[in-house]
Amino acid sequence: MRARRILAAVGVGSALAVGLMATPAQAAPTGCWTEKTTPSFGRGACNNLSGGGMWRLGIRCTDGDWKWSAWKRVTTPTSLRCDAGTIIGNPWIDTA
Repeated sequence: MRARRILAAVGVGSALAVGLMATPAQAAPTGCWTEKTTPSFGRGACNNLSGGGMWRLGIRCTDGDWKWSAWKRVTTPTSLRCDAGTIIGNPWIDTA
């Protein structure tokens, strides 16, 4: 019985960890925007950097690549492209 509980806890914890790592944020944070301009090209920016915030753009490609821009402290849009394949879902913004 105890072994069953331990295995269940490990399984749930592993599933949550994998799910959190494999799923980027879907909605852009307040003041930020993203768009997929072609099937393999995405861009975005954050327009409100009050408080010294930083942001970066991310995409996931059908060839298995995950790409992120450098962390930015400017409101100028940035873009990323899948070298092979297309973007899965939509580009996203991470903030720090």
